[in-house]
Amino acid sequence: MVDLRPGRVARVDLTRRTVETTEERDFYRYLGGRGFGVRELMLRLPAGIDPLSEENILVFAAGSLTGTAFPGSSRIALVTKNLLSGGISTSNGGGDLGPRMRQAGFDALVVTGRSKTPCWILLKDGAVEIRDASGLWGQSVSRTAEMVKEIAGDPRAETASIGIAGERLAAISCVMIGEAHALAWGGSGAIMGSKNLKAVAASGREPVVASDRRAFLEESRRYSWVLRSSSASAAISEGGTHGMAGVGGWSGRVPTSVRNLQEEFWEAEKSARVNESAYRPMETGRTSCWNCPLACLHLYGSERDGEKVEVEGMHANSVRGLGSNLDMDDPLALLEAHRLCNDSGLDVDGVAAALGWAMECYDRGIIGPDDTDGLELRWGDSEAILSLIRRIAERTGFGRLLGEGVREASRVTGRGSERYAMHVKGVGLNEQGVRSHKAWGLGMAVSARGGGHLNGSPQTENRQIPAQVGRWLFGNDQAGTPGSYEGKAKLVAWYEVYKAIIDSVGLCYFTAGWYDPVLADIAPIAGGLRAFGRPDLTKERVWETGRWIVEAEKAFNTVHAGFGREDDALPDRVMEEPLTFGPYKGAVMERESFERMLDEYYAERGWDARTGRQTKEGLAAIGAHDIAEYLEKGGLDGKDQDEADAANI
Repeated sequence: MVDLRPGRVARVDLTRRTVETTEERDFYRYLGGRGFGVRELMLRLPAGIDPLSEENILVFAAGSLTGTAFPGSSRIALVTKNLLSGGISTSNGGGDLGPRMRQAGFDALVVTGRSKTPCWILLKDGAVEIRDASGLWGQSVSRTAEMVKEIAGDPRAETASIGIAGERLAAISCVMIGEAHALAWGGSGAIMGSKNLKAVAASGREPVVASDRRAFLEESRRYSWVLRSSSASAAISEGGTHGMAGVGGWSGRVPTSVRNLQEEFWEAEKSARVNESAYRPMETGRTSCWNCPLACLHLYGSERDGEKVEVEGMHANSVRGLGSNLDMDDPLALLEAHRLCNDSGLDVDGVAAALGWAMECYDRGIIGPDDTDGLELRWGDSEAILSLIRRIAERTGFGRLLGEGVREASRVTGRGSERYAMHVKGVGLNEQGVRSHKAWGLGMAVSARGGGHLNGSPQTENRQIPAQVGRWLFGNDQAGTPGSYEGKAKLVAWYEVYKAIIDSVGLCYFTAGWYDPVLADIAPIAGGLRAFGRPDLTKERVWETGRWIVEAEKAFNTVHAGFGREDDALPDRVMEEPLTFGPYKGAVMERESFERMLDEYYAERGWDARTGRQTKEGLAAIGAHDIAEYLEKGGLDGKDQDEADAANI
């Protein structure tokens, strides 16, 4: 029998203040990271629980390649029940937390229960400690990171912490790795705050070593060679995500969101004030995540209260969401808004969607000064925008309502404001190209976690790959044509599986085929996994596991949130209001064509087109009998956990 490498998992119960360490074959069986996290929630989370209850689970899982010599292997996943949608929440972040966790001797951390008092968790040199956080509570993200490193006695330690937004349970709060890497989506900051858990930190120096070092290094070198040939990766390295995808992007034709998704292109003079080149004079340096050759993280110098500060950014979603989406073209104010979200532990995308809704409703007279604490919410007003971000983080005044997320804020407000709430499955939509790029929009609509493009929206349209490349890689001449609906459902289905694999093994999507199709072959990844210690993980098996992850997330959403076809939808605005400006003028997501794409997507998945849900036959065809059984039971019956534990150890 082949000896299969197990994963080492720390299980912390904050209610009982207990720590258990187990070795589990399931970690690699589901590729680690996102795959392991989704499997954990399926096995252990009963249907019907409140995301803020102590029963909810937080799974911090490094990827199966995280912390190794494989290029871009920095990532860690955070999986939990989504506070905004009620379904699955999967986040993926860079920095050094995943590598440090593995160097400390752990592949994953599973947190349950609720501490009576503020606490933090330290993983260090093979041991796990639950520590008092009374001195950390109320501190900013950046100060928390500094203090934890001092207490841990290791300046190389990495943290995942919440700011005041998470402490005060803002639904659009997030968890921050270090000072600038977000584990966002789904209210993860509030979920961590509800457990009185201020931070998780990892400190260790034990190398992450493959079973067959020579073979592993060969696969890593082969992948590095392909990565160096990628023009997209070179451009990301030069301009960061801001230069590639922010306000016009690499080609000048990359769409954005303007004034709450009313348009997709911003006026040229406004774009010029906050594009990547406008920030170059402020650049003080560059940095990178673990073992990444791109170094796409640009550092900028700014001033706050008369003091010089260094800010990591700007990322494309901040420029889009806090810039063009709010019509704010003041570069220093935009940088400060980005920094403020990070240091308060707020999800930039959730903030952008909530503020965009508020400003449009104010502009249309739906809400007024009586609703907004007397603030005049004029498009582009940087003082009002910064004030609202602070109020959201502090949960004061109008900020308390906005902090509940755009769907809930519009529901409470009523008065027709619901039409201007841009969201998918309750998760705020801070997006680009939803009308003009058809596969991009479809990927957002069917996203299991809701609200964004990072699950299955293909970059082929933004990259505008030539017809022959689309034919070679995907069998689709139109893969790079934004306005074509042809074959886009199959393309989205492919990208969903691919992205599930990348998120699970721990690779950054900018060093993988999600961003540049030249890197889309998973053979080097499978080869790396086999050399690392799992000879059972063939290329075919890895792809099958990626498919299983997509199906498992869908099933979780069915059981926990009751989602069906009606939830795989986009805001009415993008179906009914054509663009009036820019290179895609006149574009709209035609409702009939969208529904046809959705039919094709369900057919590709083997799901019921009428309900948008999985079928026994479809699941049986891919061997996912465990998911079929999970759906049949409607979640857990209690004994599943014991049986799973016995089979896994």
